[in-house]
Amino acid sequence: MKPTSYITLLKLVKSSFNRLLNSFPSPVIRYLVIGIIFAVLIRLVCVPNQSSDYKSFLEPWYDFIASHGGFSALKYSFADYTPSYLYWILISATLLSGLPKILAIKLLAMTVDFLCAFFTYKIVRLKYPQGNQPIFAFLAVILSPTVIYNSALWGQCDSIYTTGLIACIYFLSIQKQIPALLSFGVGLSFKLQAMFLAPLLLILLVKNRINWYYLPLIPVVYIISVLPPWFIGREIQELLLIYFSQANKYKELTKGAPNIYQWIPNNFYNIVVPIGLTLTISAIFLLVYIVYKSRLKITQDRLIHLATISVLFMPYILPKMHQRYFYPADILSIIFAFYFPRYLWVAIVVQMASLFSYLGTPIFIQLFSIPLGFTLWFIVCKCDVIYPKLRSELSSNTNSNL
Repeated sequence: MKPTSYITLLKLVKSSFNRLLNSFPSPVIRYLVIGIIFAVLIRLVCVPNQSSDYKSFLEPWYDFIASHGGFSALKYSFADYTPSYLYWILISATLLSGLPKILAIKLLAMTVDFLCAFFTYKIVRLKYPQGNQPIFAFLAVILSPTVIYNSALWGQCDSIYTTGLIACIYFLSIQKQIPALLSFGVGLSFKLQAMFLAPLLLILLVKNRINWYYLPLIPVVYIISVLPPWFIGREIQELLLIYFSQANKYKELTKGAPNIYQWIPNNFYNIVVPIGLTLTISAIFLLVYIVYKSRLKITQDRLIHLATISVLFMPYILPKMHQRYFYPADILSIIFAFYFPRYLWVAIVVQMASLFSYLGTPIFIQLFSIPLGFTLWFIVCKCDVIYPKLRSELSSNTNSNL
């Protein structure tokens, strides 16, 4: 093709794109369209990247399913992930076998990125019934470097369980307990890290925002998700104990996560892990007790505040965390920034700390654990149901808060 032909083609594409944008009624909608197009393109560019997890786990799982009869392969213990995620690998290796293998595997997580952004939009819309902030929140999620890194570059599925958590928060916000707990159950059926939201659920339980008799919905979702492999021959005990097997797989205090264990040598693993678990459980119950004793109502702002604390505090003080486990905090920090714009820097710190952990530079991961810890301390202190304000201020606002 001659250079003039290239120029003509580019002009044609440009004019068509401009006509498309001009057909939308407002500049914000145009930005939304541009953002979505850019988000899709950058994901497609990133798809060919083969991460170590893809080579060591995802691709071999795909090949195993393809070579062992598709669905019947699920009766074997070839993967340490729950059946919920393996169903997608099954679809990729069968129904989507015509696509490039790496695209088929990454497609679900990349698609769910946009669903996560949608629920983020819905939550921010509760704060701003009018205005463009929810659209900007949507764009902030789909264009977040760690979101792109996780699904498009690494092919990980953290967006899936995190979307379950964000959906759970949305339904809790609109007083829909059953969809909220079902969403949490879906997230938990993909990854145990969905439990990072457990402190919030316990708080809402003791504050009577959640009825205890709906809680069995959470394990019911998981049990339903493991029934198909059990029906075809896999042991039910093994299916129910997958998360216990995962927990014992790596003997590291931290696997690239910017938390307090960056400063403790791994030689102390056997001593520190039980201490860390005890500290975490004690801190959860202390947090729940403090909020329970508070006379303040759990408003929407406080719900978002407590949710952000929950998903940031858990991976920060728990041992054996991976760099990806701050993913829910990445999303909640964006929502937090829209609910409390004066604390925009909180989202910036969380995003940067998480991004550097993905990049894998040990010195930066260790250093960023300090501002991340300060950020956690700051948002805890700013939560009035945990750290009460002066009595005079509380008493002057009693009528509006109770």
